[in-house]
Amino acid sequence: MRLFDSTVDKSRSFSDLKKYIDDFQIVEEKDASGKIRRSAVYTGIWFVSLEKPGKTRIKLWGSLALAVAMAAVYGWMLTLTHTVSGQYPVIVPLLAGLFPCLYLLMGVFSLPYRGRPMRRDQYMHSFIRASRSAVAVGVCDLIAMAAALICRAVTGDWIYLPEDWKFTIPGIAVPLMALAVNFLLRSVDLTEKTNDAYEKKTITR
Repeated sequence: MRLFDSTVDKSRSFSDLKKYIDDFQIVEEKDASGKIRRSAVYTGIWFVSLEKPGKTRIKLWGSLALAVAMAAVYGWMLTLTHTVSGQYPVIVPLLAGLFPCLYLLMGVFSLPYRGRPMRRDQYMHSFIRASRSAVAVGVCDLIAMAAALICRAVTGDWIYLPEDWKFTIPGIAVPLMALAVNFLLRSVDLTEKTNDAYEKKTITR
């Protein structure tokens, strides 16, 4: 199974209002003293890699390195002074891209580097969040670069200074890195497994 190719409960989405509450059940158990204690037990599906652990780790660590580099380059672009740096059509999409950039880092740092099975919420907040955020950062960057070209066309200023190249080269690199992050995450072969542990537990009660 590839990213976004879930075969179980496709109606679930990252923006569901219910989130993942349906994946948990409240279980009552008696402790040693006879008191009844309640706890939330995960009953949903698990996401497990079908690849060799070493192969999966290479992809995950590669996506982490690329995501951190992309975030650093993107942040650096905002500090540069160039011909169109003061234009609102350029700076606004760049600033908007900071939010998905933050979510991208949150997503890649949540990836299962130790090869552990993931709950549905962990899968959505790592693989799906990182993949979608990488695309969002790349789109914001492309909008800013297109706006920069339009501003140059309007003013008729096509002379590129060294400062302009410092902005243009990272502006081209960011969407390429976003594609690379997305490719690595999508290439991880995952499968969905039912929660046998919970089912066995309920049967033996």
